[in-house]
Amino acid sequence: MSIQRHTRWGVTQQNQRGWVTAEMAFAALGLGLAVVFGAGLVSAGLSQIHAQDAAGQIARQAARGDLGGVREVTQRLPDTAQVSIDSHGTQVVVAVSWEVQPWGTWLPGLVVHSEASVTSEGGNR
Repeated sequence: MSIQRHTRWGVTQQNQRGWVTAEMAFAALGLGLAVVFGAGLVSAGLSQIHAQDAAGQIARQAARGDLGGVREVTQRLPDTAQVSIDSHGTQVVVAVSWEVQPWGTWLPGLVVHSEASVTSEGGNR
């Protein structure tokens, strides 16, 4: 039902009851999607920090020749994590990566990747 109102300048306005409700519904939906997207980005960022920390720890343990320490750190990584340890002269280079799905399986995942390089201690290679 449309109700017309007359203003004092003679212009008619139609009452748009319900429009505010619809606009608020779309605004709430948009806000909800923004929160979910932002939380996913924070989750992916924290995973990237975790990958960088793990790569650094593994590189330090490998440079010391501590294979037990390397195993301990790699066991704390996700099951899908890929770790590569390479030695280039006196440098130990470690790469760590895995796929994260911060928004669930219904959206594509992101790959976090990190590398760390340290000098071998005591001539261990």
